[in-house]
Formats: sequence, structure tokens, C-alpha cells
Amino acid sequence: MEKEMTLANKITLFRIVLIPVFIIFTIPAATWTKFVAASIFVIACATDPLDGYFARSRSEVSTLGIFLDPLADKLLIMSAFVILVKYQVVAAWMVIIIIAREVSITGLRAIVSQQAGIAISANRWGKIKTITQMVGGTVLLYMIPSGNYSREVSLLLPPVANIIMTIILVTTLWSGWKYFQGYWDRLKEC
Repeated sequence: MEKEMTLANKITLFRIVLIPVFIIFTIPAATWTKFVAASIFVIACATDPLDGYFARSRSEVSTLGIFLDPLADKLLIMSAFVILVKYQVVAAWMVIIIIAREVSITGLRAIVSQQAGIAISANRWGKIKTITQMVGGTVLLYMIPSGNYSREVSLLLPPVANIIMTIILVTTLWSGWKYFQGYWDRLKEC
């Protein structure tokens, strides 16, 4: 029986625990809390490559880790983008596309996993998508205006935010398409 509560899984769980802490720091209107929230997001993102490194280097890749790692990433990313919509840094329709892709691919992975009887880990495009979302999300979180959330301030952000979000959307949709292609082939084999 594989050991489930490995160091890598503990790091992943720590990332999940950081998500509500991140959200809590986005609630107050103080500038310093927005900075702390963005910094917590960075720390949470930094744990993503760590858990994978420890799982592989210690030969402790587990079914729980294969499930928890992408779940933690999705929860973290979706939380950050919802916060960005709240502060009018990004358009809601862009975030809806990201969330729809994440939910769709998670569902597809679950179906394929059940049909094929195996846990499916992230592919290269999924990793590129996650890195793009984390780096772009970090930049956008640090762009949240300090204390003044008026229409005039938010109108200054969209050009830069739209460029970052366009890159994020392209990688998100492309990786979703690549997953769909790969999973469709696996479903046909079952």
C-alpha cells in the first residue's frame, strides 16, 4: 500500500490551507492587506513546484497527490481570479472562461480515470497553463489599486491587465484543447 501522507502531500495541503488565508487578507480595505494577500498568493504558488519535486525525488508519487495537486492549483487560481474581478482588475467573462475550462477538464479527467482505472497526472500543457496563470495572477494581484477602487482608477488597469489575461486565456484554452484531445483518445480505447 502506498504511503499517502507524504511530504509532497503535506506541502500540497499547506497550499490549500493558504487559500482561505489569502482570501481573508483581500477583504479589508487597507493597502497593506492587499499586499499581504498578493504575497501569500506568491508563497502558495511557490509550493507547487516543491511538492512535485519532493514527490519525484523521494519516489513518493501517490494517488492522493495526483488528485490533490491539481485541485490545490485550481482552487488557488480560481480564488485569485475571482478576487481580481471583485477589484475590477480583470473582466468577469475572462474568469468565467478560465473557471469553465478548469471544471470541464477536471470532470473529463475524473471520467477517464474511472473508465481507464488509472489516475492521470498533468501534462506539459497543463503545467505551462498553471505557470502562466500563477505568474500572471501574481502581477495582476499586485496591480490592485491601493484604497481607491473608483471607476477612474480601474479604467487605468485594463490595457495591461487585458494583455496579461489574453496570454492566460490563450494558454488556458490551448491546454484545455490538448487535454480534451488526449482524453478523448483514451475514452475511445476503453
